[in-house]
Amino acid sequence: MSDVGCQFSNQAGQLLGVHPDSGRDLLRCVRKHLSYLFQPVVNIHTGCVYGYEALLRGLDALGLSDVPDLIQAARERLVASDLDLLLRELAIARFAEIPNAHRYRLFFNLDPSLLDADRPLHTLALLKRHGLGAETLCLEISERAELLTNPSLAHLIAAYRQHRFHLAIDDFGSGHAGLRLLYEHPPHLLKIDRFFIRGIAEDPKKRIFVSHTVQLAHVLGILVIAEGVESETEFLACREIGCDLAQGYLIDRPQADASARRPCYEHIAELNARHQHRRGDDRALIKSCLEFIPPLHVTDNVTGLFEAFRQDKAHHMVPVLDTADRPLGLIHESDIKDFIYSAYGRDLLSNRALGRTLRDFVRPCPSVDIHDSAERLLDAYSANVNPAGLFVTENARYLGFISATSLLQLIEQKNLAAARDQNPLSKLPGNNPIFEFVSRALSQREHGWHLAYFDFDNFKAFNDHYGFRRGDRAILMFAELLRKQLGERQWFIGHVGGDDFFAGIRDADPHATHAQISELLDKFRSDVQSLYDPDDSQRGFICARDRFGESREMPLMRASAALLVINPGDDYGNAEHLGQVIAEMKHEAKASTSGLVVRDSAMRFTLDAHLAEGPINQCPAA
Repeated sequence: MSDVGCQFSNQAGQLLGVHPDSGRDLLRCVRKHLSYLFQPVVNIHTGCVYGYEALLRGLDALGLSDVPDLIQAARERLVASDLDLLLRELAIARFAEIPNAHRYRLFFNLDPSLLDADRPLHTLALLKRHGLGAETLCLEISERAELLTNPSLAHLIAAYRQHRFHLAIDDFGSGHAGLRLLYEHPPHLLKIDRFFIRGIAEDPKKRIFVSHTVQLAHVLGILVIAEGVESETEFLACREIGCDLAQGYLIDRPQADASARRPCYEHIAELNARHQHRRGDDRALIKSCLEFIPPLHVTDNVTGLFEAFRQDKAHHMVPVLDTADRPLGLIHESDIKDFIYSAYGRDLLSNRALGRTLRDFVRPCPSVDIHDSAERLLDAYSANVNPAGLFVTENARYLGFISATSLLQLIEQKNLAAARDQNPLSKLPGNNPIFEFVSRALSQREHGWHLAYFDFDNFKAFNDHYGFRRGDRAILMFAELLRKQLGERQWFIGHVGGDDFFAGIRDADPHATHAQISELLDKFRSDVQSLYDPDDSQRGFICARDRFGESREMPLMRASAALLVINPGDDYGNAEHLGQVIAEMKHEAKASTSGLVVRDSAMRFTLDAHLAEGPINQCPAA
């Protein structure tokens, strides 16, 4: 058949040169002109590859605009099922060319209209032909598809699960029945639709939606993929929210050359390293509670199970991994005791004619990543019914096991550490984390840093006049503003004590940081008036005693800020010298009309340093 004969119109069913063999001709054109590109899905904490999504290309050569047009053309020529198998064959064959392909997952978009009972067996045969197991393939079902109208869907999905395929819900959040689909057919993975990832760092509503989706998925034991990540700010926002995996142009574009694939993307690892200070890190704490229980692989002989229990008498369970060292679950000694203590039990279990494998005895066990927070570990444990503990993985590979007892000890240590390192009133990081952040700023001179120190003006007069309880409300109000105005914009925020606060960020845009600090100060100046009595707020001052005991008209409270910009190469010496610089700037900030001074070596002067607004008038004598 000529290339001209392969041309199709975009209208379904309009195939040039239609004849009885047009279905077979269509399949020949697909095999000749279409191919798959692969886009990596990576661990969001390390940049190491978790799997690849197969993306079909070359449809324009057939005169088609998208995959649905191709499926419609095949359906009208009664070769839709054959087309689906052919596309799987092409994707699996190209995927198998990737070095160590068996250690990754292949994400393949599933056409719900082609679900049938024989499809898993055909797909297993295709995988086996290339030396791959069922756990390699993850079938993506789009939320946009009318899945809930298919009465046999539950049976068909169960057939895929029975054959150990992984399932993912694609485009989550774009359809009309996402939560019901998640409830009725919980997948192994969930892909957040690109709509919610685009601009997520600047859109609080998107952050809330994705954050709650991630929390729900994690409670159900589902991994979350941020789909279509294109910028560093999107990536960092998704990481902070708790997404497990990421996919998009920031990592890599879809490529045809399978041999050029890398096991890890260094620029993602570097991006994480640059912004490590933005989030808590419980890795050291988790590793201290981690124990390595020697595992078995699912392909091992059943007789190895008896030997494993004999050699390790300290544990009553054995981890079982797949061929890529990913945890499948646990085999509990209690589940095979009938075989162990029976006179012929071991012989029966070892008899290959009976077809018993390790997989027959595996019990599911929740799994978490070493980069997850201690709170995530607790959520994963609580979401399961009486689990023995948790698998801990790194880049999806088995790293060790945390028992229920060790998990409780871990949480206790985390709570003690948090209490030690946070301010008891605001619950913000205290002096130790602040000192660590500033020390990094002084030592890592290749980066740019913004360090902001905040102090309340006229706070003592307010606190003395209204009492410490209302003073605490002002401190808590400012702490919450810091969380919303700066914390959600990737700043590190801390509470030095009393009415002194700190915020810092690395490698940020100077204009944006100035605007964010100014916005924060303006917001507090406005909001804090709600803490004054109406008459005092309307007058614009209160009558209170100054430090010398004299009654004066004290202006309403505000916050002032000293913003120090440390440019790459700047040397501020040690913390003591930096403290002197900051003390001088704070004095200037209190005397300025705006409440903000910015010292930037690149500008060679201090901005916004103004004269005091004028003398403070005395209140009439009582």
